[in-house]
Amino acid sequence: MIRRFPYYLLTLMATCFFMLSGFAQKDSITYNSTCVNYKIQFNSSIFNRINFPDKIIWNFGDPGSGFYNNAGIQTPTHLYASTGNYPVSLVVVSAGDTIKLYDTITVVTPTPYNFGPDIYLCEKGDTTLYAPIIPGAVYEWTDDSLTAGPVLKVTQSGVYTVEINGCAVTDSVGVFFSNLPSIKLGDDHIMCAGDTLTLNASTQNGTYSWELNGSVLPGENLGQLLTQAPGGQYIAVVAVPGCGTFRDTANITYAALPAPPFSLGPDTLLCPKEIFPISASAAGATAYLWSTGEQTQTISVSNPGIYWCFVTISGQCQVVDTMEVTYRGDKNLDFHDTAICKGATLVLDADFGTGTYNWVADPPQRNDQNQTGQSTYYVYEPGTYSVVAQVGQCIYKDSLHVAFNDSLDLNIGRDTTLCIGEAFVLHVKTNANSFAWQDGSMATSYVVGDSGIYQVIAQNGCGMDTAAVHISRRVCSCELTLPNAFTPNFDGVNDIFRPLHPCDMTEYKMQIFDRYGKIVFQSSDFGKGWNGTYNGTPADDGTYIWMASYRSTETKVTEYRKGFVVLLH
Repeated sequence: MIRRFPYYLLTLMATCFFMLSGFAQKDSITYNSTCVNYKIQFNSSIFNRINFPDKIIWNFGDPGSGFYNNAGIQTPTHLYASTGNYPVSLVVVSAGDTIKLYDTITVVTPTPYNFGPDIYLCEKGDTTLYAPIIPGAVYEWTDDSLTAGPVLKVTQSGVYTVEINGCAVTDSVGVFFSNLPSIKLGDDHIMCAGDTLTLNASTQNGTYSWELNGSVLPGENLGQLLTQAPGGQYIAVVAVPGCGTFRDTANITYAALPAPPFSLGPDTLLCPKEIFPISASAAGATAYLWSTGEQTQTISVSNPGIYWCFVTISGQCQVVDTMEVTYRGDKNLDFHDTAICKGATLVLDADFGTGTYNWVADPPQRNDQNQTGQSTYYVYEPGTYSVVAQVGQCIYKDSLHVAFNDSLDLNIGRDTTLCIGEAFVLHVKTNANSFAWQDGSMATSYVVGDSGIYQVIAQNGCGMDTAAVHISRRVCSCELTLPNAFTPNFDGVNDIFRPLHPCDMTEYKMQIFDRYGKIVFQSSDFGKGWNGTYNGTPADDGTYIWMASYRSTETKVTEYRKGFVVLLH
């Protein structure tokens, strides 16, 4: 026989199951260490689904800590002064439901250990780290969640240590991989008097020393060296840990001929796909050598990079200069209409680098704000503002309208009275730039717990304001209210799924369905609830649909209710 269920029931069951299927997972207590005399941070997966519980009670099983043995926040820390086993419990109360979690933490002394000196390796490779072998111990290495034993194969740079049974050993070790260096000081050059040339031997993890004509240059221990007249034979000595020591030589001498003025120009920011000519113009130039290998006076650049050119003067000596060329991305100007408060200043920034800027305000602002030629523009008055930015041959345009707003709007609703167990959410409506609830949270909605005052503090350029509402709860005369979860684990707390408070009613009927539409429980007695079993066997953890009907003795009206409940053994 094929059972058919009403469409609205199947829809409700499917919606609730997919939205809340994660609720059926087992919650647990977590902690980040098990070391004695260490501030251990506790947490629980239950807070992933219950964001704003009415009450939180942690007990760390450590009576010797006195007042500090308990905490009432989601992620507390606790320091155990002695080793041993400590029973930890967490009680979470939310919307009338009470959930209890238990665990035992074994606090241990950190294992004394010495990994030895830091390890330096060359190029791509690997090394192996060894931890002390303790039979039956659980190992967890930093930066490696897959290795569960006392031996770790390392393939990338980092600082490593290991936790044994949740407590880190007393030492750590650095493993550093260096690239195989390629030290090239470049060709020999005869420089003109007054010009300078910088030699570059920089490489990863290198330490440096420099020699000139066979003698070590004191105090020169950087990757670059500025040569000076009369010059001579320069040698860079570069030691790279794990790779060895490397050397390169360049002969840089200086002639008597004075260097003429020479510059490739300032570093340049180009527009996308722009082709830019760089010219090496110097008096008496007889030859050119570019970093690209070209030997013409002018080259055309279409890619970002650092470009240099050696120019030979009168066939006797050389001068050199460098230009860095970068390209702006494809992003255009993108201003948006906005509002500011009277007396405030709005800064518009075209941010296109070196270029020309033509700003126009309608109506015009004060004289020093018209046609500024700068990339930034300060707005003091309402109006329409536009800019034309030109970088190289590339032109960008945009505009926006600026209005003035003298108010800060903030609203979270009015004072409300709820039935005990009734869910309620407050929503923030505001034009504020920032706001925060009384507990510091900044979500646009807030789930109401116990009776009390709930408030939000908001702020924007116009000032600061506070909105508050008073939420009270009462026992409703005949409002059927049921918990959204229960735990039939025979601990005497929340073991039965039934109405949260008595209600003056008749003709009561309750049915509970699993996700396949099968009835797992039904009752005509509101005092008799579901104990989480089906045919005498514990039902599977998960989300179930309930439907109830009853007749109020006050109004004589038959009421129909439906909802969901999460079963957690």
